[in-house]
Amino acid sequence: MLVRQFFLNRTMLGLLVAYAVIMAVLDYAGGDLWFARFLYSLEGQQWLLREHWLTQTVLHEGARSLNYILVLAVLLTTLYYGLQATRYPTKARAYAALSLSLATSFFIVAYLKTITNVACPWDLLAFGGSEPYIHYLQIKPSFLPYHRCFPAGHASVGFAWVALYFFFDKTAPTWRFSGLALGLVAGSVLGMAQQLRGAHFLSHDLTTLLLCLGCSRFCFMLFFKTETSWVAHTS
Repeated sequence: MLVRQFFLNRTMLGLLVAYAVIMAVLDYAGGDLWFARFLYSLEGQQWLLREHWLTQTVLHEGARSLNYILVLAVLLTTLYYGLQATRYPTKARAYAALSLSLATSFFIVAYLKTITNVACPWDLLAFGGSEPYIHYLQIKPSFLPYHRCFPAGHASVGFAWVALYFFFDKTAPTWRFSGLALGLVAGSVLGMAQQLRGAHFLSHDLTTLLLCLGCSRFCFMLFFKTETSWVAHTS
């Protein structure tokens, strides 16, 4: 029943349809390659920013370390409110849902990376690598190396925090769009940093965003029986 409610939601259906159309444009119509070529040309026909201190040290390694700290803080806060669930039932459930959402988003993206076998831009002939571009629905020849570039793992460090929209919807409704914006901006910045390094295509980041949104919504549905708002809050 919960799964049916999740997929039959009009907003979720709309997102899935929009995602399918966008993926067709990015993959089969060449949108991914066009945008990657644009970035590649801006960097002088090389991935000039692949080892740059800002993209590599700050936005890749630094952001990942900061995320560990933030997730740990959420887990400890979840434990605190869990031990006082009778006094703070809504906050206890909201923090539990947030923790589960973050963990699920990171796990699903990481797992899909291991089974999809999709190359990064820097692996391709068009961008200084040695392999041809393979469409998502094409069968990849077995003689080509196995890659783990889809969906975008690092973008999930930011996009997973779109769960703050649902968290604030239950705890402080006036902050819910700020929470959503934080997740979208963080994911977009980290995703773009990886694209500038040649590590991902645009479609990799958009797939991660959809997965994180789906995980967030589903996890909060598990803890809150009433419909979780996407636009307007109803008390």
